[in-house]
Amino acid sequence: MNLYEIAKERKIEIVSKYGGRNLARILNISHPAVSKWEVIPALRAYQIAHLGDYDLEYMRPDLIEALSINT
Repeated sequence: MNLYEIAKERKIEIVSKYGGRNLARILNISHPAVSKWEVIPALRAYQIAHLGDYDLEYMRPDLIEALSINT
């Protein structure tokens, strides 16, 4: 399984933990916006990481790898 597929599974896990509507409220965005995510967008992953339950690296391992390749 590639890292993007892992990020897709983790999006499901995280949205389930918080609840889609609650997560939308926390992030001050609409629930339909959350529903459209295939993976958690980078900015939103950063915001969720600041809630303290998940690390950015856990939510979006594909981005972390991309950043390390480019540096």
